[in-house]
Amino acid sequence: MESSVSTPHCSFVIYLDKDAAIIGPFLQDLRSFFQKFPLHYELVAVTEKKASECAQQLEQAQKESGEREQIVLLQNTRHLGRAESLRQGLNKATGNYLILADPATATPLGDLFKILQNLMSEPTLDICWGQRLSKKDSPFLTSNSRRHRLERLFNGILHEREKHVADPLCEIGGLKKEAWLRVNNFPAALKGWYFHLHLQKQIAKAGLKKTEIPIYDSGKTSASYSYWRERWHLLRQSIF
Repeated sequence: MESSVSTPHCSFVIYLDKDAAIIGPFLQDLRSFFQKFPLHYELVAVTEKKASECAQQLEQAQKESGEREQIVLLQNTRHLGRAESLRQGLNKATGNYLILADPATATPLGDLFKILQNLMSEPTLDICWGQRLSKKDSPFLTSNSRRHRLERLFNGILHEREKHVADPLCEIGGLKKEAWLRVNNFPAALKGWYFHLHLQKQIAKAGLKKTEIPIYDSGKTSASYSYWRERWHLLRQSIF
């Protein structure tokens, strides 16, 4: 059963909507990975209002948690979308280090752990984010998947506006809890899939120290991702 005594060393925050099929494999990978490390971790899973099967699986997973695992389930009362849902998940997270994870595991857990290591080992570092441009043999640079093609197109456009960000549409990263408290003053509810687009503007305003490290992205994409909807969101965010 989960422990309510220890404060988690780190919190992993995920978003789920049409993703019931990937919850079991993701939890199995997460638990197997952390058997190697004596860390108490928290998984904060935010589900959309109609994602009842996802919620049921997570409720069962809570009953099976070991002493070093804590699972927190947040169920949206209305459809919020991924970016705003992740914001709510980060607000709920209690770990000292907050990591945005991909339940489809397009990015391996080893890369998430490298992000966590950077945050834990660098006292002056506030945020560590992934970038998919310099990883050897990165599928992101050559893949013909619709998501990768879309992100490569808009990455070039968005990079012209935010030159200090190498990979604006990378959604894998982490930040210290105190850094999140400093940047979580968004003027309105966040729109769309891409949380990092909103976050990087707040980082610049707050003057926080950020680094980007190479990560892998296989191209696996959540069934919750809507190509046409996100194409429209990215077009709007590129113009305004």
